[in-house]
Amino acid sequence: MATLDFDVIVVGGGVAGAACAALLAQQQRRVALVDARRPSFRPAEGRFDPRVVAISPGSRRVLAAAGGWQLLSAERLASYRRMAVHAAALSVHFNAADHGLLELGWIVEIPAMEDALWQSLDGLERVTIFAPAAWERVDLGAETVRLSLTDGQTLRSALLVAADGARSRLRRLAGVATDEWHYNQRALIAPVRTEQANTGLAWQRFTEHGPLALLPLPDGRSSIVWSQPSDRALALQTASEGDFLADINNHQDAPLGAIIGVGQRHALPLVRRRARRLFRDRLVLLGDAARTVHPLAGQGLNLGLMDAATLVEVLEAWKSGSPAQELERYQRWRQSNGTLIGGGIHAINELVRAPGGLGRHALGAGFGIATRLWPLREAFVQRACGIDSDSPRLARSGCAA
Repeated sequence: MATLDFDVIVVGGGVAGAACAALLAQQQRRVALVDARRPSFRPAEGRFDPRVVAISPGSRRVLAAAGGWQLLSAERLASYRRMAVHAAALSVHFNAADHGLLELGWIVEIPAMEDALWQSLDGLERVTIFAPAAWERVDLGAETVRLSLTDGQTLRSALLVAADGARSRLRRLAGVATDEWHYNQRALIAPVRTEQANTGLAWQRFTEHGPLALLPLPDGRSSIVWSQPSDRALALQTASEGDFLADINNHQDAPLGAIIGVGQRHALPLVRRRARRLFRDRLVLLGDAARTVHPLAGQGLNLGLMDAATLVEVLEAWKSGSPAQELERYQRWRQSNGTLIGGGIHAINELVRAPGGLGRHALGAGFGIATRLWPLREAFVQRACGIDSDSPRLARSGCAA
């Protein structure tokens, strides 16, 4: 078969990869998107996919620029304007209006975002989708990249974007080493119903077993994310509903009242990974292929969307030849940001696991300081919302989110 030429090949059509492909096409680049499957989201009324994520105002702007946010059903989005975080006897509270924002974030189903972005991609002439498709060989040349598909087609481009997930095959074949931390923890996730409907509160407590969060769902329920030792999480996953409710209510005191019902439970293993470099030759890492972080701050997918927006921004200056200079800038920018956020989350998780509850008391003391120092609170909100000065231009565009 003939070789097909593109400017950029993106392998991996998850949220970060699909957004990157759409944004690159808007730069008038010819983009190939390769994935093993096409998203198939079939939402059922009254039911929500357990794979939900908090999307920051900055990430919402990136999704909107990629054409995906506009295609999400408003009935399946839950915004939150208030956030409360508790450790020991102290807490810190945030309100969107206090920081000039309409919302602090939105809880969105990951499959819904993928489906919306792919709908947008289907309407872009400069994006060619190869899915379902598999590849068998990659050649990273000095001037071009060749990706051989199993159906005999060969794709050729000047740049290859690896957005193929935490266990990235492309990253491994390119010889990019990773650092890994196995927490021996699992995130227990499930939809729950509380005595009072959740109308826009993101609540989190650092319990003796790990951080427990309640995030709003569109129907007034909440999605819980409870990170804790693996054996305990697996036991709670299979416990009777009565035993589960008794345990979780013993560890939460959210203003929503007691948890009175729970849906299907999942327990996902937690591993932090960090690629030691973000590009090699003409291959660049994006999203989970670049790093994965602990879910306690809900930053994983937001980091991937910031990767996409940053890469597209630095590539504005790239017309032809080697993109090494632009990729060096991308690497410095995103490694600095990812290390700050990922390392900070890792440090907090390790701190609160200190014996005797000392870590939680230390974190609570930090909350007390943050409550009194407004500049610190403002800087935290700007960073968490993806709209600080270190965020890519697309995330900072506009005024209130």
